[in-house]
Amino acid sequence: MITRPKLFAILALPAGAIGYAVATAILSGLDVEGGVRNALLLFVPLFVAGLCMLPFFVPLFDAMAKRDLAAIQARRAAEGTPGDGVDGDNPTS
Repeated sequence: MITRPKLFAILALPAGAIGYAVATAILSGLDVEGGVRNALLLFVPLFVAGLCMLPFFVPLFDAMAKRDLAAIQARRAAEGTPGDGVDGDNPTS
């Protein structure tokens, strides 16, 4: 079953491709000299694509973090270790 965070992660690729295409189109219209133009056309569209993809990956990372925290708390509860899951917050040690 596909969850909403997984769906957003799948949609991140088209969002990044659109961001890359738009940034490339905008930078292609600028009148910049040869070496600088090549560097701009390589790095800036990749940065913009990453920025466009980031909001789609945040729900997936959040779900993964919540799952991991729940597993840590369950493991500590099974071991009988007191604390709320934050390292260094154990008053008995």
